[in-house]
Amino acid sequence: MINNKLSKNSFHKFARYVYPLGVFLIASASSTSAFSACLYSVNSQWNGGFNATIKITNNSGAAVNGWSVNWQYSGQDRVANAYNTNLNGGNPYTATNLGWNGSIPPGQAVEFGLNGSKGSAAAEIPILAGGVCGGASSSSQAKSSAVSLSSSSKAVSSTPSSATPSSASKSSSSIATSTIPSSSSSVALSSARSSATSSINASEVSTIGNWNLDPAASYLSFATTKNVNTVESHTFTGVSGSISSNGLATLVIDLNTVNTSNAVRDGRMRGLLFEVVSFPNATVTVNLNGNQISDIPVGGAVIQAIVANLDLHGVSGVINTRVSIQRLSATRIQVQSLSPVIINAPDYALANGVEELRKAVNIESISTAVPVNFVLFYDVQ
Repeated sequence: MINNKLSKNSFHKFARYVYPLGVFLIASASSTSAFSACLYSVNSQWNGGFNATIKITNNSGAAVNGWSVNWQYSGQDRVANAYNTNLNGGNPYTATNLGWNGSIPPGQAVEFGLNGSKGSAAAEIPILAGGVCGGASSSSQAKSSAVSLSSSSKAVSSTPSSATPSSASKSSSSIATSTIPSSSSSVALSSARSSATSSINASEVSTIGNWNLDPAASYLSFATTKNVNTVESHTFTGVSGSISSNGLATLVIDLNTVNTSNAVRDGRMRGLLFEVVSFPNATVTVNLNGNQISDIPVGGAVIQAIVANLDLHGVSGVINTRVSIQRLSATRIQVQSLSPVIINAPDYALANGVEELRKAVNIESISTAVPVNFVLFYDVQ
C-alpha cells in the first residue's frame, strides 16, 4: 500500500515504472487474449542520435484497417524524421498508416522507422498507446536492443545491419566522430507467410518475368549527425534497378541526385564527398531467392537474409542485412530494410570527404557512421 504522504508526482513516477511491468507479466501468462501488439525497438544509438522502429503485429482473427500509434519522450529524445508512416506532432507524436500499409491481415505485421536525436543518456523507451496497441504498453530490455512492448509482444534482439568492405582505403581524419555499433555476424533466414483464409488462384500471382523498380514510389534515405546531437535526413531521388526471374537484383543510385533540402549542401556533397565526376553512381547487387518471391501470395510476405555487394566511391564492400519482401498485388512487390544498413565512411574512402564537408561549414564534427534505410517497389515486366 502506497504511503498517504507520498506526493502526486512521486506516485506518478512510481506508477510509470510499476504499471508497465505489471502489464507485461500479466500478458506473458495470457497473451492469447490480446489483439494487436506494438513493439518499440532501438536498433542503434550513438552520441547524439538513435534509430528505432515500431512494429505492429495483428494477433487477432480479423484484419486491421488503418492504425495510429502515440508516444511521448520524457527526456531529450526527439524524432528528426520517420519513414513508412505519416508522423505528426513534436513530442508527443502520432504516427498513422500510409495508403499501402494500413491493412494488416491476421498474423501479419507492419513496421515503420524513426531517426532521432538524443542527449548523453541512452535512447529512451517510450510507452506506446493507441487503439491498435490495445491501450498502454510496457517496456523491457533485450541484450542488443531496447524495446517497448504492448501486452502481447515478446522481447526481441535487434542489431543494425553491417556493410563491410572487401577492400578499402583506410583514410584517416582529424574529425571527431560518433560511432554506431555494427554487427558482422551472419543473419539467420526466417520467413513469414500470410495467414489470410481467403483462397488465391494461381493465375492471380505472377511467377515469371523480371521485376522493374518503380523509382517514383521508392524511397532511399540516409541520416547524418553533426555536432554530436543534430540529426538530418537526406534522400536520393534517382534510383533504378530490377530483379530478374532467377532473383538477381541490381540497384543503381545516381549520386548526382542527392537531396538534402539545401541546394548549396547538395553541391558540396556531390563535389566534396561523393566526387561524382569520378564516381557518379553507387551500385548494389544481390541474389535473392527468386522461387520464394514467386511463391508469396498476394498480401503475404517473407523475410530474407541477404549478402549484397556495394560498389561505392571505387570500393567494393559486402552488406549483411535482412529485408522484408511483401506481395502487394499480383504484379507488384515491396522490398524493405528491416534495420538500418550502417555505412562507415572510412571503409569506402569517404572519410576525407566528410572532413572537407566539416571544414566547409565550420562545425565541430560530422559522424562518419551513416544509417541507410530503404523501401523499394517493383512491378512485374
